[in-house]
Amino acid sequence: MAIKKSINIWIILGILIIAVWLLGSATQAGAETWKGRNCSHMIKVESIEVGDVPGHIVYVGELAGVYSCDDGSVATTSIKTMGELTKGSGKAQSYEVFTFEDGSTTWIKAQCTIRPSPDGKTGIWEGGKFEYIKGTGRFEGIQGSGTFTGKRLAATPGAGAQYLEDITITYTLPSK
Repeated sequence: MAIKKSINIWIILGILIIAVWLLGSATQAGAETWKGRNCSHMIKVESIEVGDVPGHIVYVGELAGVYSCDDGSVATTSIKTMGELTKGSGKAQSYEVFTFEDGSTTWIKAQCTIRPSPDGKTGIWEGGKFEYIKGTGRFEGIQGSGTFTGKRLAATPGAGAQYLEDITITYTLPSK
């Protein structure tokens, strides 16, 4: 009887392992990867000098722009950002909405490190990471994450400054 129970346990375990392997393969097969570029400009920004050391600020701002994807799709972007910098270096976080031509949208939460460029006139975004928090339309139920790098194209940050980000995204959508 003990041998029969042992064999049954091994059969059940084998079935579970095969099921997990098959489900894992199906999830990976459905993953999509996009590369694209977001060009945006600062609509408004407020910064406050902290005062503990020279050049230490906290800021909150809003950007608008256009995202162009390697598959030919295009979206407008609306970005709400906040950060803390000391002499141009620090951390930033943002919430970003991408609205595609068909009305579908995605929302992401992102963070990155900012530092001055070598010439000290512009800024560079490094180590950018984000995750999807919501999708509508054809992106309903989206899950995934991505990375980005970028830079501020204007010498002075603030309203009107232009920004450029290169983005790589991996995502999945639920089966319909």
